[in-house]
Amino acid sequence: MSLEASIQSLISRLETVTSRLEDVEKKVAAGASHSSLPASSSNTPASSGSGGSDHPSVRAYDDLVSQYVHQYVELSAKIAPEVKQQAELFQKAIESQRKMIILATQAKKPSDADLQAIIKPTSDLMQEITSLRDKQRTSKFFNNLSTVSEGVGALGWVVVSPTPGPHVGDMRGGSEFYSNRILKDFKDKDQTQVDWVKAYNGFLKELQTYIKNFHTTGLTWNANGGDAKTLAQSGASSAPAKAPTPAPSATTTTSTSAPKPDITNVFSAISKGTDVTSSLKKVTDDMKTKNRKPEERSSVVTADSSKKPAVEKSEGPAKAVSKPPKLALEGNKWVVEYQKNNREIKIAETETRQTVYIYKCEGSTIQIVGKINTIIVDDCKKTAVVFENVISGIEIVNSTALEVQVIGKVPSIAVDKTSGLQLFLSKETLDSEIITSKSSDVNVLIPGKKEGDDPIELPLPYQFKTLIKNDTLVTNTVEHV
Repeated sequence: MSLEASIQSLISRLETVTSRLEDVEKKVAAGASHSSLPASSSNTPASSGSGGSDHPSVRAYDDLVSQYVHQYVELSAKIAPEVKQQAELFQKAIESQRKMIILATQAKKPSDADLQAIIKPTSDLMQEITSLRDKQRTSKFFNNLSTVSEGVGALGWVVVSPTPGPHVGDMRGGSEFYSNRILKDFKDKDQTQVDWVKAYNGFLKELQTYIKNFHTTGLTWNANGGDAKTLAQSGASSAPAKAPTPAPSATTTTSTSAPKPDITNVFSAISKGTDVTSSLKKVTDDMKTKNRKPEERSSVVTADSSKKPAVEKSEGPAKAVSKPPKLALEGNKWVVEYQKNNREIKIAETETRQTVYIYKCEGSTIQIVGKINTIIVDDCKKTAVVFENVISGIEIVNSTALEVQVIGKVPSIAVDKTSGLQLFLSKETLDSEIITSKSSDVNVLIPGKKEGDDPIELPLPYQFKTLIKNDTLVTNTVEHV
């Protein structure tokens, strides 16, 4: 093709684009004669007729869902039935949220009580997603289920003000704790799993960008719109999305026989913004484990079973359902669950291919003899874990007031969402890697310089100071004199 022909072709294409832009400009001008489009939360008024599925914020949301969520749902069906079921629930939650975004373009901001009623369908689906993960703790795809259940809280941005974007970022951080495990396990092995992580994480990341563009300080409501509660009940916001969505599997069923926890109060608390922490009790220095007297701390050494610790009585709301304690070998996994005040748990017959999963234990001591592959401590309280050798590493998640002692060697220690951890290391473990995330009051105790010396206690920092120097971030730990 000659240079002249190329230029002529380019000019023709530019004229076509210009013509399309002029058509769009005419449509926008026609709409502006009735009302102007909202640019930020409750800043620019708009008539109730200017909203709906054609609103820019709704179209942008549809594009986001089409780009990431549809791929995530399709890939979930290829991984496992439980992953597929959870993905279908997530898709329903997305559709429910889309209706709320459409409603916001048509209605004024409702009262807090009405807002909780409007958000309830989405919050119920979020609870189902989390419950599905909790029921599948023995699944081989527990990391997939946890990735979604930890990240689904991001959909609560619609009731967060004035910083909904950072709220999504916080939820994404918790989700990536599990998705990083998937990438570690399946990189260069299973591309479906890798693409699955990219699709889900991509949605959460771009959701934050979407919020920044359309709902910077909170969900944008139509200041000149109608009553939100009335429009929601009439189904005015139920216009279908333009992009086709995969139909849910006919075999997927949602159980309604058992009562579900009501998490609408969580959204009510989130909507308070910075006031959400106003009712929390301040933790003073004398309440921290490291500042208590030695006799008030729990011991890593197995306590005398004849001394039964007193059971704390709670006069608050009804206690959570307590399941019977469990200690069993399921395949290659030792399962230790719901143990209460049991100081004599010992796992002696171990193999290098086995893992140990410790869940919902309180006031107990677990001793693991020999060499195993992995240890996971999840949602435990006032519990001690003593083990010899671990090939892969130990992971401590969602726990409080733990003591973990390494007698032999472990290469990696991961701590996430844990408060009050005493970590006793042996001389062979001093070269271990310790990774912490969203954790506080984590103390590492290493052997003294000489035989018979007291252990040296080293607190892990969890407060940081960041400065901008030469267009880069420089972060250092905060030191208290």
